[in-house]
Amino acid sequence: MSAIPNLLSITRIILIPIYLYFFMNANYLTAGILFSISAITDFFDGYIARKYDSVTKLGRILDPFADKLTIISILIALIISKIIPVFIPIILLARELLIFLGSIVAYLLGFDFIHPSKLGKFSIFLLYLAIALQLIGIKILARGLFYIVIPLNIFSGLNYVYTTIKYLSNKKNK
Repeated sequence: MSAIPNLLSITRIILIPIYLYFFMNANYLTAGILFSISAITDFFDGYIARKYDSVTKLGRILDPFADKLTIISILIALIISKIIPVFIPIILLARELLIFLGSIVAYLLGFDFIHPSKLGKFSIFLLYLAIALQLIGIKILARGLFYIVIPLNIFSGLNYVYTTIKYLSNKKNK
C-alpha cells in the first residue's frame, strides 16, 4: 500500500506538463479538468498514506515537491496568461516560493519535515478550487475565492515561517 501514495505524487508531477500544454493552448476546460484530477490525487495520496500508516521517506519529500511544483507551475501560467489580475498569482507565488525554499533549507540543515497546518491545507484546497473554477469557466466564483485565498495564504505562509523557525530553534537547543 505504501507505493500508492508515491505513485499518486508521481502522477501529479506527470500531469503538470499535460495540463500546462492545454492551458497554453487556451483549452482551459481540459486544463481545468486535468488540474482538478491533480488536486484530487493530492488529497488521496496524503489520506492513503496516513490511513494505512504508509508514510515513506520518499513520500515525505515527493508529496510536498509535487505540491509545490503543481502550484508554482500553474501560478506562473496564470501570470503569463493574465486571465486573472496578475497581482493575485504573484502574491500566491511569493508565498509558495518562500515555503519551498524554507523547506529546502530546513532539509539541508538536517531537520525533519515540518507538517503543514490545517489552515495551510485549507488555503491550498481553496486555491486549487479557485484555479480549477477559473479554468473551467466559473469565473465569478473563482474570483471571489481568490480574494479569500490571498489573505488565508499570506497568513498561513507567515504562520508556516513562524512555526518552522520555532521548530528549528527548539531542535537546535536540544
